[in-house]
Amino acid sequence: MKNISQSKYNTIIDSITDSMTEEEYAKAREFYRFLVNLTKCTHGILSINRKKFIDIAAAYMEYTPLEAYNILMKMRSYGWIKTLDKDYVIINLEKG
Repeated sequence: MKNISQSKYNTIIDSITDSMTEEEYAKAREFYRFLVNLTKCTHGILSINRKKFIDIAAAYMEYTPLEAYNILMKMRSYGWIKTLDKDYVIINLEKG
């Protein structure tokens, strides 16, 4: 039986949990395009409260706020969102 290191194990688990289903990916991609169009003039910076941002994402993607938050975290791991802070969001305009 082959042993794997803890860091490699964590990387494998992270890649599994960070992956999106086809439906999630399609909705996340559409929401990302919306965010890019919304923030082009501000160089990818959106000044908004985190709770309101999650509520907007949930309404746009037609998911619950918890599911929308999980997708936003996956979008961040994909590099579509650079920062999701308390009062602002930075979108990566170069990923699309």
